[in-house]
Amino acid sequence: MEYKKGIDGNSAAVGQVLAPDLQVHTVSGNLFRVMRQSSAMNKLATLKTTKLPSAPDEDDTFCIEKDNLRILFKNFSTLGGLKTTTHRLADALMIKFTESGSRERTVMLSVEEYMRLCELKNSAEVKKQIGSDLKTLLNMHLDFQKSSNREQSMQNIRLCTETRIRNNYIFFTFSEEFYSIMKTMPVMPYPEKLFRINLKRNPNSYYFLKKLSEHKKMNYFKKNADTISVRTLIGSTPELPTYEEVMETDRALTRRIIEPFERDMNELADVLDWEYCHASGTPLTDADLANFNYHVFSGLLVRIRWRDYPELKKKKRKQSK
Repeated sequence: MEYKKGIDGNSAAVGQVLAPDLQVHTVSGNLFRVMRQSSAMNKLATLKTTKLPSAPDEDDTFCIEKDNLRILFKNFSTLGGLKTTTHRLADALMIKFTESGSRERTVMLSVEEYMRLCELKNSAEVKKQIGSDLKTLLNMHLDFQKSSNREQSMQNIRLCTETRIRNNYIFFTFSEEFYSIMKTMPVMPYPEKLFRINLKRNPNSYYFLKKLSEHKKMNYFKKNADTISVRTLIGSTPELPTYEEVMETDRALTRRIIEPFERDMNELADVLDWEYCHASGTPLTDADLANFNYHVFSGLLVRIRWRDYPELKKKKRKQSK
């Protein structure tokens, strides 16, 4: 099988990238790329900071936390915020880093290729957004406490030390500490659909598909690889209000949570099919549908059927002599 070149048409072939524990055996070049992942970065991808719960500190720093991840933003008042576009750009840069063999701290990605991936046309607006997102990434510091021996903790680590746009190319230099960690991390198949989602029309779809991709890769050889709880998916997106927030206002749980959930899951139809099911795996009955409400909804699982998901194989380990 021939593998397409990397994200800019010049980097290493997708199929040549080896993970520490798994190999991507077959990849549809039109549907999936490969990207190094870590628990810290997976958790980071569920966060957003466009709406401030409180003002920055006197030294213009701002901190957000989720479980064992803490992110500190410096010069916060000058930043455009951590947005979905920030995550999407970081993904593109990490894919470039991965597909080029993870050999260099500095990666280069053309603005033209990024626009093609995201199906964007206004180059002036795209460059403005890229500049804002790069500034956010440059001012981020991560603290992460590992929860297993397969992970690495981070303490006040910067993602990058230099970013710029020159001659229609994005230059991004990882910090030495972050580079040392990420070059050893496993890879995951990354659906190109994540770049093509209309973020205004379907604000949750990016987060849902990213979570589903992580879940599939992490559980590929397990029975639950294609089932995930509704609660987990809801927890992966910062774009949906919480149950408590809705109940404190108009109490419109169906309109504000269930309907956007289903709309943005349906947006993924070109890469996967989905349906509700119970914890036992059984489908919903007519009685379930007749009495469907938020409490039923939040206790369900979602069953996924991927279209052309790459085949993964366990990497053969050397036998000791």
